[in-house]
Amino acid sequence: MAIKSRFLISTTLILLLTGFFSWLSMRVLAEDIIVSWVERYAEKQIQYDKVRTLLPLIQEVKLSKEFAELESLKAWAKHPFNDALKQQALYDTEAFRHRFSDKSYFIALKGNEHYYYSDGKEASNLDPYRYTLHESNPDDAWFYQIMAKKLNLHLNVNPDVELGVIKLWSDVLIRNGDDVLGVVGTGLDLSGFLRQMVEKQDIYSAIVFINNEGSIQLYQREELIDYSSLTKQSENKSLVFQLLDDEQSRMQLKQTLGMAKEAPNHVKTSPVYKDGVRQLASVVYIPEIDWFQVNFIDINGFLPLTEFSGLLVVFFISLVCALIVFYLLLTLIVTKPLSELDLSIGSLDKKQYRAPKLGRFAGLEIKKLVSHYQKMSTSLLEYQLELENKVAERTEALSRLAKLDPLTELYNRRGFEVHMTEYMQRWQKNHHSFGLINVDVNRFKLVNDLHGHAAGDLVLQEIATYLTNVVGDKGEVARWGGDEFLILVKQNSDQDLVTISEQLQSDRESLVIRINEQDITIQFSVGSALVEDNDTLESLLHRADKAMYAVKFSNR
Repeated sequence: MAIKSRFLISTTLILLLTGFFSWLSMRVLAEDIIVSWVERYAEKQIQYDKVRTLLPLIQEVKLSKEFAELESLKAWAKHPFNDALKQQALYDTEAFRHRFSDKSYFIALKGNEHYYYSDGKEASNLDPYRYTLHESNPDDAWFYQIMAKKLNLHLNVNPDVELGVIKLWSDVLIRNGDDVLGVVGTGLDLSGFLRQMVEKQDIYSAIVFINNEGSIQLYQREELIDYSSLTKQSENKSLVFQLLDDEQSRMQLKQTLGMAKEAPNHVKTSPVYKDGVRQLASVVYIPEIDWFQVNFIDINGFLPLTEFSGLLVVFFISLVCALIVFYLLLTLIVTKPLSELDLSIGSLDKKQYRAPKLGRFAGLEIKKLVSHYQKMSTSLLEYQLELENKVAERTEALSRLAKLDPLTELYNRRGFEVHMTEYMQRWQKNHHSFGLINVDVNRFKLVNDLHGHAAGDLVLQEIATYLTNVVGDKGEVARWGGDEFLILVKQNSDQDLVTISEQLQSDRESLVIRINEQDITIQFSVGSALVEDNDTLESLLHRADKAMYAVKFSNR
């Protein structure tokens, strides 16, 4: 790739990366500002929601607590079968009923397990008794669990099948000291309450009211409300954590709930993922009703990517203009002078000199480079011929070294393969018989183990000299690898192959090497093969190798 292209590509990448990281930094900074603003917005929004949405509920809770403290009601709860006390209590409760926003109340007494409900209608004024509670009835479990757990206040979204209504109930215990006498309270129409929530929610936020377990008590999607959460098993409850996308978001929300409960009426926030987008969960604990209010605010809604499209267009136009200017300057200052220099260097191949023609815009560094080049070019032409001669000599020497084993100065594997290939090609023409001997040094590893690798190298050199002397001018010796040697026998006589093989195999005492004041006797395993018609180098090597291993294993 040309230097101009590489410069342009590199410059483009640098500008793109710089622009990207600048945009990313600006985006992160903007997000931090937006998140900070959203947190403040969430805090004010939650406080505002508490007033506009929960104030009626908080008022009803206060009235329910006051309702439970009526002396006549407590007296009747102590003696639920006393008609006089009952009439007095019902008179006072009916008078109190008008203070509830729903103009209704309920009374559930522990002593007679009767449930009373009055909403001001004519039928209920005669006798507010509705039904008898039974501990075995799942619909009545709330009553017994509230008393068993001694919950001074319990808010529950609970459909009452007997009354045919669905309300948000505020349940308060009737107490006489530590004794629990019953449960009283009132309810708010859930449908109107939810409609008020939905109408008042911001387009970028979703409000959820939950209890201490995380069960959804109020939400704009009614199908997710956890009705009768007090009496449900945990696996059947509709929890706020189920609205989140991943486990990390659920853990962060749980931690935020814990921090919010430690600081009532103060907003705590944490980032979460909900509905596939990053949102900010703002949480406040409302001690008056023992609930949490959670707002999920879509941060991306406050910072849409489209707001940056104009900036991206400006950046793209600036990038194109910068590249055009850079291209022109690069051509005049660098690439055109370099092209002249390239033409001059090319002329040296013909042993000629062509002076580079530099323009007025050529860079100072380029001019210095050309000046040095002019001084060097003359010397290069003089040395060129001398260098070519030396290269030819060195190439021949290196070719020879590549074919020899540096330790023994015999043919190495590569050199012997090349030599054998050429020899077999000549054999295919003149059919002058030859053979191959495979020589393996027995127990050579023991020499290395006992005396070290330096001694092993000395032994290999002595073996190479010994084999060369044995073969003489009847063939050529090569180190095939490790402690294995190959001998090419050129068969001046039909017995040459057999004679050399028997000499190496039988003359066991002829090679004794002294190492570290100790004599080491070298023994060989020898296998040979005579070339046959249609032989290849591989087949000949294979038969010699097979013959050698047959001898080696027979000696064991």
